[in-house]
Amino acid sequence: MVIIVLIVAAAALPTLVTSLRMAHLRGAASDYAGLLEQDRIYSIRDNRFYSTYVMAATGNSAVAQVYVDMLPKVLTGASGNGGTSIVSGDPVITIESDITVQAVANAPNTSNLEAQLLPATTPVTPTDGSATPPTFGPRGLPCTPVTVSGATICDSSGGATAFWTFFKNSKMSSWQAVTITPAGRIQKWYYDGTAWDKL
Repeated sequence: MVIIVLIVAAAALPTLVTSLRMAHLRGAASDYAGLLEQDRIYSIRDNRFYSTYVMAATGNSAVAQVYVDMLPKVLTGASGNGGTSIVSGDPVITIESDITVQAVANAPNTSNLEAQLLPATTPVTPTDGSATPPTFGPRGLPCTPVTVSGATICDSSGGATAFWTFFKNSKMSSWQAVTITPAGRIQKWYYDGTAWDKL
């Protein structure tokens, strides 16, 4: 009887490990999408622009951290510290060590995802969230910070902006993405080996 239980357990172990790794990947994408939504809501509420930064794992930490850079808030309207460190009070999530944020250049079939994300005639090209932190302005739309007359502004008057951020499970080479349309819609995607599908 014990031998049968051990055989069944050994056969089930790979499936359990795969399920756990997939859960890590989906959890990272879901948590990240939720944090972006917080960024959007706080930007509208506070009439400011906030960016969401990824802080890679350092030292003895096995996890990366992603946070909305909100604090400190300065009377001039500036916010955060430019992604240099997390301040107590900034919304934060962690990403397990087997999940990495990947550059767009490493992601599979990005043309398929872009075709689903944006109309074919749009001049907008999605901005790589691994290199440029996704940012929302006071209207709740994604924007690109611009320096004007010695100050930094970020609103949709600079033109439409979209973002995409890719996540990969390094143990099983599975992919997910989180996108932001120019209208501010946040969407999660998974790669089925050929094309990107909405979650």
